Formats: sequence, structure tokens, C-alpha cells
Amino acid sequence: LSKNGITPVIPPPSHATVLNKENSTWHDKIVSYIKEKGTVYAFHKKYDYGIRSKVEAQFSRIKRCIGPSLMTQKIESQKVEMVIIANIINLWNSFGMANSVKNV
Repeated sequence: LSKNGITPVIPPPSHATVLNKENSTWHDKIVSYIKEKGTVYAFHKKYDYGIRSKVEAQFSRIKRCIGPSLMTQKIESQKVEMVIIANIINLWNSFGMANSVKNV
């Protein structure tokens, strides 16, 4: 991947070690960075790892509040409904990012 200009951002397992092989330079850099910082969360922060799950959680909240489908059947009514939904989502987003809380 690295030779093609693609940056893989998959965290290695917690027991990973530096391999010092020709084709493991990216792996070695990641493992060294995590060991240097002392936590895998430094890797998550540096490469924005986990953004997709935040986006999926936001869509899940929208679907639970608004519903998974449009209510109207006519195309013109659906266009109006989508504008209303977009305005509601923009209003929610203006409040800031949602805080997720685990139920124990």
C-alpha cells in the first residue's frame, strides 16, 4: 500500500513488535509510534481513527428520531420533506457534536 501512495490506518494488535523487514516499514513506524507515546489512543488521535463509527452513530440517531424512510409518496412532497429533514439536521448540528454515553 505504501508504495502506491496509500496510507493504511489500521492499528496493530497490542502485542505487535517491530519486524525490521523490507516490506514492514509502515507497520514498524506505527508500532514504534505507539510504544513511544505509550498508548494506542495516540495513534487513533493522530490518524482520526474511528471517525466512521461516529458518522454511523449520527445516522443511527437521525433514523431513530425521524424514521428510516420518507412519509410522503409523491415526488414533490418528498422534496419538501427532504428540505425539512435537512433543516432539522442542520439545527441539531448547530448544537455541536453529540456525546455518547455507555449504559452500564
